[in-house]
Parts: sequence; structure tokens; C-alpha cells
Amino acid sequence: MLDFLAEQPLITLVVICAVGFALGRIRVFGIALGPAAVLFVALALSTANPDIQMPPLLYQLGLSIFVYTIGLTAGRAFFADLPHRGWRLNAFVAILLVTLVAGSFAITKLIHLDGATAAGTLSGALTSTPGMAAIVQVLENSARDLAANPVVGYSLAYPGGILGAIAVAAIGAKVLKVNHVQDALDEGILHAPLEHRSVLLRDGIGGTIDGLRRFSGADIMVSRIIHPDPDTIRLLTNSDELVPLATDDLDEELAHDEAEAHGGAILVIAGTPQELDKAIALLGVEVPLEITKSDISYRRMTISNPAVAGRTIKDIDPLSHGFLITRLRRGDEDVVPHDHDVLQFSDRVRAVAPAHRMKDVERFLGDSERSLADVDLFPFSLGLALGLLLGAVPIPLPGGTHMSLGFGGGPIVIGLVLGALTRTGKIQWQMPYHANRSLGGLGLALFLAGVGTTAGQGFRNALTDPSSLTYIAVGFLFTVTSALVCGVVGTVFMRLRWDEAMGVAAGVSTNPAFLGYLNGQTGTELAARGYTTVYPTAMIGKILGCQILILLLL
Repeated sequence: MLDFLAEQPLITLVVICAVGFALGRIRVFGIALGPAAVLFVALALSTANPDIQMPPLLYQLGLSIFVYTIGLTAGRAFFADLPHRGWRLNAFVAILLVTLVAGSFAITKLIHLDGATAAGTLSGALTSTPGMAAIVQVLENSARDLAANPVVGYSLAYPGGILGAIAVAAIGAKVLKVNHVQDALDEGILHAPLEHRSVLLRDGIGGTIDGLRRFSGADIMVSRIIHPDPDTIRLLTNSDELVPLATDDLDEELAHDEAEAHGGAILVIAGTPQELDKAIALLGVEVPLEITKSDISYRRMTISNPAVAGRTIKDIDPLSHGFLITRLRRGDEDVVPHDHDVLQFSDRVRAVAPAHRMKDVERFLGDSERSLADVDLFPFSLGLALGLLLGAVPIPLPGGTHMSLGFGGGPIVIGLVLGALTRTGKIQWQMPYHANRSLGGLGLALFLAGVGTTAGQGFRNALTDPSSLTYIAVGFLFTVTSALVCGVVGTVFMRLRWDEAMGVAAGVSTNPAFLGYLNGQTGTELAARGYTTVYPTAMIGKILGCQILILLLL
């Protein structure tokens, strides 16, 4: 059977992915490996039969697709965060990498390890394929007979580089009793569910809608203004139950920023319960209004018009088209929309407009699931090509050597830039949410299946060579130390949540398997924020660090 799989790489790929995804769903003590299980299935098969190999092109393509989609998603947040705490996290990562290189040098000399193999062990412990390649390149130019040793060290340390990091994240989350959802809510990655309420403005309160919103200090959206008669006001203020009200005969209008409302008017507002309470306390009193019939209607609509996607709400100026956007839904969350929010393909918005204008609003926004299914892959392919080109550019280093960002570093850098730009002229860099997640998941699976089979031979040798256990232990030590330092420094000194600190640890290791585990285990994007913040620095730092280490050890 194993020989058959070795002769049929395509069948082997599908089997590895199918078995890996199935095993990844199994929880032991509340912990599941998620997509990372694909890696271990691949490693197990290639250890049993080292002839089971995936072409290098497979995992190179998979990694480039995965990190590019991560960059597209996180681009705006990355550049917004960089001037604030982003630079501190990147400085911390640089210091950590210098410390790890120094520690590797000291241990190698102390216990008399082979220098080339030890350098490869560090790259494996930090799961840095580009770092290992950089070491090999240095040796090709200076000590060709040692060029195979870093690959052995890398293969020995790589499995522990995955397991050690996952173990730290899992045990830490259990010990600290981490509430993944609450942490993401506190950090603004997730948002509390939105509600809508009606508030009767008290006497003396009035002005434009924008002014009233600012006065309240609450993050709310006002959708409509109702001017009730005195009898209706008395009815609402004296009732403890919802009062059905048809607004056909009342003075009702869309609540755009320049519209005015004064004491006695009713505002229909939307926001989280906490923000609504804050606004109502300052603006007036809540009234139990239930609108049963109105000339103003609302509908959920999907952004599918290329002319709208990639632009901010302010840029598209909804009011000039006769409607307001009162809710924005991306993924599984509703949020209060703001002028600076960029609308993306597959976002769902609540559009409020006069009933007779709804068809016009629908045409403007698109609202077509079918068109979203016809994903335009030209911008995706172009962006990925730019990333791979950047990754191939040689960067000269002292001593006649050079480095490059590779098929992992180049795409994520370009992905971050294009994700922040969202569009260039008519080219829309962002993809529909579901397409982005699907392509990213496919890329991750290809990478894990491919890279897992490359380490089988070295791991098999380790099982029969006791001296190899030393390199496995050293690599595991570096992996656990790196993750622990990220966890402790991140949570204690940088005030990060545990999930984001582990995302930083995944970024330090530039390890998609670790990030895939974190995303699956937490169910939030908090780890991905830490990952993307430090990934470029870690990628470049490890390439430089591994080259410096091998030069010191020669």
C-alpha cells in the first residue's frame, strides 16, 4: 500500500488531506489539532516510506497562497497598528531572534555539536525553510561538503517545532482558563450583537444627527427620525409594553448626518446594548415603539458591485443614492458602520431607504450571490505574482552572499500592501470573504501535506540513530523557549491577550500549521492579528540570523 502511494502522489495528496482533516476534528481533553493534523499524517506516511514525497512546487504554491490571503485580510489593520504598538512587537521579535541565535551558538559550543547541523536545527525549531536554505547557500560557497548537514538538522527539529509550539499554546490556554471569545470581544476582533431601540429626545436636547451622536459619546447608528404627535408621546411614555405604530401619517425621515432633531422627536438607533444604554442616558428616554408599517423600509443586501467594493462608505455617499447603511455584516458579525469602513465583496449591509427606492439601492449595491460566485481571479493572480517576484529578488549581504524573502515572505508583504490599498483604479484586490477563506484553507492544506513529506527521511533516521536525539531535544528546547517567551512577555509586559501572544509566537516561527491550529481552536482572528504584525520582521530576521549563525560556527 505504501509503495502504491509513493507511485501515486496525487492520490497520496488527497488521502493525506482527507485523513488529516478528519483527525484534526477529534478533541482530546478539549484540544483538537485542526488543519495541523494534515502535517502529521504526511510526516507519518513519509516516515514509514521515505519514497512518499510531494513535489516542492506543491508546498511552495500552498504557502504562497495561504500567506497572501492572510495579508489581504490583515493589511489595513497591520498598517493602522504599526505606528502604535506594532513597532514595539517587531522590536521585541528582533531582540528574541538575536537571543535565540546567541543561545544556539552557546549550546553548540558547549556540548560540541556539529555546527552545520546545529544551525539547521535552529531553522527547524523555528520552522524556517528560507532560513535553512540560506544556511545551505552559505555552505555551498564556503564548505560544500557540509551542505547536506543543515537539511538533516532541519528535518530532525521541524516536527518538534510544530508540536512544541502547539503544546505551549494549548497548555497555557488551559492553565490561564482563557476565554477566547471574550478576549476577542475585549480587543475589538469580535463585537457584541447589535440591537435597535427607540429614544424620545428630552426637552433641551437637539441639533443635527451627527452632533447628537457626538454628544452621546456612544458608537451608535441613527436610522430614522420620527416626529410623533402629543397623543402618541403620551401613549408611548405611559406603556410598559411594545406599542405597535404605523408611521404612514407621521412626519418621518432618514436620519442623515445633517438632518435635525429636537426635544419630542423619536430616534431609532442601533448599536451594542452597552452603547445604546450610554446614548439613551444622555439623549432622553427609551420608548417601547414597534413600527408596523412605514414609508421607510430596510433590507439586507450583499455587496457584489465592483464599483462599490473596495471603497469606503463615505466615498460611495449612500445618501446621494437615497439610502443609509445602518449595519455592516462581515463573516458572522454585525457591526455599527462608520464613514471610514471599506466595503468588501460579500459584505452584507442593512440598507434603510424609502420603500419605492429599494430597487435602485439593490442595483447600486449589487446584491447578487451569483456574481459573487464568479470570482475574478485576475487580481488575485496578479497580486500573488507580484509577491512571488518580490520574494525572488536577491538582497545582497556582507561576504558575497544574499538573501530573499522567498515564496512565503514576498506574498505576505505584497498581500499586506494590497490589502491596505483594497483597490487600485478598477482593480479590486480584495476577494469575497468566503473565497478568501476557502483559498487560504486550500493553500494551507497543500503546504502542510507537501512540507510534511519532506521531513520523513530525517525523522526516520532519527529513530535509528541515538545521537540524533540530541538535535531533536535542542530544537524542541528552542521551540518551547521561543513560544514561552512570547507568551510571558506578550501577556505580562505588552498587555496582549494569550491568543494574540501565541499569534506572535506563530509569527516568530512563520508557522502556518501553528496559526491554523490557533484559528481552529479559538474560533477568532485574534491570533492572526499577532501573526501578521510580526511575520515580515520574523521572516527577514531568521534568514539573517541563520546566516550569521553558520558564519560564526564555521
